[in-house]
Amino acid sequence: MDRMGNQVVVLAEKYNGVTSDRCLQAARTSQLDIIDAEQYDPTSQLALTFMNDCLTLSDQRQLRIRVDFASGKSLHRLKYGGGSGQPLARAVKISGTSKPLICDATGGMGRDAFVFASLGCEVVMLEQSPIVYALLVDGLQRALKNPDVSEIAKRIAIHHINSKELPDAWPYQWRPDTLYLDPMYPHDRKKSAAKKEMQLLQRLTLDEPDEATLLQSAISTAVHRVAVKRPIKAPPLAGTTPSGAIKSTNTRYDIYAGQGAK
Repeated sequence: MDRMGNQVVVLAEKYNGVTSDRCLQAARTSQLDIIDAEQYDPTSQLALTFMNDCLTLSDQRQLRIRVDFASGKSLHRLKYGGGSGQPLARAVKISGTSKPLICDATGGMGRDAFVFASLGCEVVMLEQSPIVYALLVDGLQRALKNPDVSEIAKRIAIHHINSKELPDAWPYQWRPDTLYLDPMYPHDRKKSAAKKEMQLLQRLTLDEPDEATLLQSAISTAVHRVAVKRPIKAPPLAGTTPSGAIKSTNTRYDIYAGQGAK
């Protein structure tokens, strides 16, 4: 169920009466039931379905989101993002000689993780929502088949993990050098002008973030630093004063020292 009480379902994709393998995979990954199109009620259900070969989440108002690393915003940032000199890259300590192992612990649509990977870093992306996780898996699978971005996509791994369960839930032997957080800013929920994709994502984020737990989990996991993305005028996460910050026009990246070295 989403925040508004809507049920989320996977719309069946069938060939000769048999449900397609990718539809079955989407249902397993998203932990949702498959229903036939004639059973779908757009007034009370959100739908995961394949549109133009992309797994897509949509609602009755025709708001749609999908993960596509080879076009749109991801492609624009790849071409014009500013390389290792951009504030995002400096926040996670990427430079010409520094390619840290990065954990993007609040995966979302994966755009920041894609930037990290495009700059040569290995990236572990964590996403707590099984529905968003399914969108990410589908997007990454398509990117791996696209010669324009496949080499970048090979540097990304995605896991369905709640970041508040770190460091115990960390899936590898080696801890990340940098852990990146982009938690949903609660005051943005009230803005009528919120981006369309965010309207759907906000409805799917059922586990309200415990900011103090999230930040402490990040600090305990990262070897060197934690970078937290915040609106420029927002207070620091959990009211915890950072050791430094990197600013851009509308965004601030607060920096905390990591304690995750083994």
